[in-house]
Amino acid sequence: MHPSKDPRRHRLKLDDWPESDRAAWAEALAPGDLLDGTMGPAHHWGEETRDLRRKAYGRWLSSRIAAGGLDPAAVPTSRITRDSVSAYISELQAQVAPWTVLGYIAGLHAIAVTFNPEGDWQWLRRVVAKLEVSVRDSKDKHSRLRPAPEILDWAISRLQKIEREPPKRFADTHYRDALMIGLLICCPTMRLRNLTGIEIGRHLIPRSDGWELRFPGAEMKARKPVEMRVPEILNQYLARYLDCHRPALLDGAASERLWITQYGKPMTQKMVSSRIIIVTKRAFGMPINPHLFRDCAVTFVALNDPKHVGIAAPLLGHIDPRTTERHYIQAQQIAAGTKLQSSLQTLRKQHAPLQYRPTDQEDPDT
Repeated sequence: MHPSKDPRRHRLKLDDWPESDRAAWAEALAPGDLLDGTMGPAHHWGEETRDLRRKAYGRWLSSRIAAGGLDPAAVPTSRITRDSVSAYISELQAQVAPWTVLGYIAGLHAIAVTFNPEGDWQWLRRVVAKLEVSVRDSKDKHSRLRPAPEILDWAISRLQKIEREPPKRFADTHYRDALMIGLLICCPTMRLRNLTGIEIGRHLIPRSDGWELRFPGAEMKARKPVEMRVPEILNQYLARYLDCHRPALLDGAASERLWITQYGKPMTQKMVSSRIIIVTKRAFGMPINPHLFRDCAVTFVALNDPKHVGIAAPLLGHIDPRTTERHYIQAQQIAAGTKLQSSLQTLRKQHAPLQYRPTDQEDPDT
C-alpha cells in the first residue's frame, strides 16, 4: 500500500470526529465568561495552535479507527491509555521522523489535559519528555549553529553579487531568499509565521529613514505587540527588492505580501521554510531552519557580550508574565533589536565573505 493510501496516516477532519469529541473541542475553545466559569480552558489558544492541536488529534482518531479501537460513544479521554498511546507511538515511529512523532504526542497530551483538566496525565507528560530527549539526541542542533554576523555577511555578499552580475535566470528569487535570510537574522523576534505574512503597509511601514516592522499582539506567540526597525544595512537591498525584484516576480499580479514566488503568488510558510533550509545548506554546508535563527542570534550575544545576555528574552519575544507595562516591553524589544543589529554590522567585517555555490538553473519555488 502506498503511504498516502494508509488510513492511519490521515488526519480525521473536525466535521468527521465523533459527536462527543466535537463537543469536547467546542467546550474547550468556548470564549465564555471568566467570572461565571463558562470560559473554556483552551480559549486562549491562537489560530496556529488550534490548527496544530486539531491536526494532532485528528491523526490520533484516524489511528484509533484504523486499529478498530474507537468507540464513538466513549468519553474522548477514556481512549487515551498507556497501551493505546504506546501502540500509537510505535506506529508513528515507523511512518514519520522523530520530531513529528514528538509533535503528535505533545499535541495529544495538550488535548487530554484540555478535555479533562482533572485527569492524571503525568504519565503522558513523562512520555512527551522522553521523546523530547530522544529528539534532542538525534538532532545535533549545535553543529548547525552559525555566528550571526557570518549569516548576515553571507546575505549581504549574496545580494551584492546578484546586483553586480548580469541578469540570470531566477535572479529575482535568489535575491528574495538572501534578503529573507538577512532580515530574519537581524530581527529574530519574528517567527516563521510573522516572516511569511509580512504585508507592505500593514506590517512593513515606511519611515523617512528606512522601514519599520510592526506586528499586533494577536499575531505574536507571546500575544504582545512588537515593533522593530529594519536595520540600516538592509535598507538599500530592501528598496531594490521592492522596486525591481518583487515587481518582476509579481509580473502584473497584485498582492500586499512582501515575499512573492516566481509564479506571482504569495509564499506560504512551507515555501519560506523550505527556501531558507535549502539556501543555508548550500551556503554553510548544514541546513539552518527558520527557528534556529533565534538560537544563532542569542548564542552570538551570549558568547560575545555575556553581560548583556538579558536582552535575549525581549529579543525573542519571551516576555516575563510579571511584566505588564506595554511600553516597557516595547522599549526592551527595540533596544534588544538595535543592539543586535549594531553588533552584527560591526562584527560582520571580521568574517570573510563565503563562497556561495548557486545552481542558477534550479527552479527555486518548486
